[in-house]
Amino acid sequence: MQLFIFMTCMLVGISSGIVYDFLYAARIFVCGTEFSRYKIKDKIMTVVCDLIYFIVFAAMFVFTSVLFEFYSLRLYMLAGCALGAIIYLKSLHIIIAFMLKKVYNIFAKRLRRRKTHE
Repeated sequence: MQLFIFMTCMLVGISSGIVYDFLYAARIFVCGTEFSRYKIKDKIMTVVCDLIYFIVFAAMFVFTSVLFEFYSLRLYMLAGCALGAIIYLKSLHIIIAFMLKKVYNIFAKRLRRRKTHE
């Protein structure tokens, strides 16, 4: 049973990575890709996205725990969630982040071109 719980928690961690990517995309398109140029509004957006991520992650964890009747919290459950999130961030997130930066740069370049022609 513990292996099932661990694997389920890993899936919760991987799912939280997908949520992270949606928030990451929103942050990139609102704030840009250069973190060194972030202004106060961009930093606030980052904090808000992080808070939303942790709230959604906690809700997913609690929902899964109640759904599968994991009523006691064990350290390996949290380790499974963390491992799932790390696996996602070290694999699929890298590809998605690369593609988002490419798309953002294309849109930013076109926007700059339009501003210079006006």
